Amino acid sequence: MDTSRRNDAQTQGSGHGQSWEREMVWSDWAWSGGHRSALVVSIDVDGIYGEVNHHGADDSYWRSQAEYDLTAGVPRLLRLLEDRDVPATFCWVGRCVEDQPDLVRAAADAGHEQSLHSWEHRYYTPMSFAEQVDDMQRTLDAIERVTGTRPTGHKTPAWRYNAETTRACQQMGLRWRMDEAAADLPWIVQPDASLAPLVELPPSRFWDDYTYFVDWTVSPRDTFECWRDDVDVLRDEGGLMCLTLHPWVSGRPGPSQALARLLDYVIDLGDVWLARADEVATLTLERFGVR
Repeated sequence: MDTSRRNDAQTQGSGHGQSWEREMVWSDWAWSGGHRSALVVSIDVDGIYGEVNHHGADDSYWRSQAEYDLTAGVPRLLRLLEDRDVPATFCWVGRCVEDQPDLVRAAADAGHEQSLHSWEHRYYTPMSFAEQVDDMQRTLDAIERVTGTRPTGHKTPAWRYNAETTRACQQMGLRWRMDEAAADLPWIVQPDASLAPLVELPPSRFWDDYTYFVDWTVSPRDTFECWRDDVDVLRDEGGLMCLTLHPWVSGRPGPSQALARLLDYVIDLGDVWLARADEVATLTLERFGVR
């Protein structure tokens, strides 16, 4: 491995204020338990609200597709994860928490992390700082009422954030955000130096089931092979893969097998850390010496 390669976004702070001085080369990064790389399975529970906001409330086709999220998709994914004893991070739209609190409790009781994914899946791009904080607070309060645990992470709907989103997460006291696809390892940002720093966990449209089963039509087997190749490269390099799944997509019978095959493959490798987002964030803060 070329140990001179740097994951530069880690020290640049994504262009958002405070820069972290330590230069992390790939060979510096050590995953928990001596693992070679890490995989986070994040599940965005949008309910009907993502497709309603995208296609309009009168589009019955997309609305009915997305109703599968809470009726069958989340339960199937919970069973799939339980069968393999794999932890995941569920990113909840607040309205879904109100609609089906028992599903949120079931995910929490199974040991999965619960995090924020906005109140009703409205894009943050046009929102002010105050509007974003209000939207996050409403969602956080709903999750905390149901689970008794305060969430520590956030993913913006469709990754449509703006320059205020990171600072809003800081204001909320969150520890991680999964919006910016700028690197293959986590990094730290601190736009408001008076507030605690925030860990950025990088997603990718190529690790999003929507890309394969909604934007395109790809077989579950071919989707698995794409994701398996990413795992192999990141395992060689020591990187992080953050999947983004939607229960109305990956919770359906055939598409669920892309995730099942990937998890079976990773489990058989034995040296990839299957972690929740909050666990990776905690490790990242430790690696950068942040308390």
